[in-house]
Amino acid sequence: MMKSLHEARERTMLAATGLAVGLAATAAGAGLWLRAIGNDSAANADVQSASVGAILLGVFVAICAGHEIWRNRARYAR
Repeated sequence: MMKSLHEARERTMLAATGLAVGLAATAAGAGLWLRAIGNDSAANADVQSASVGAILLGVFVAICAGHEIWRNRARYAR
């Protein structure tokens, strides 16, 4: 019983860290994208592409981590 409770806490903490990293990557990508749009230069096309990639990666990581938190709560709530 004690081992499974420890594993549940560890998995939840890892998922919470993943959620925070995903949200941070999304925010950083959005900031880069807004900055690239504000400069209005053709040279910023690669910056815009990188920022969109950071946004997509951040959203993906946040969704996966949120799903893992949801699964852990449902699994260990019994």
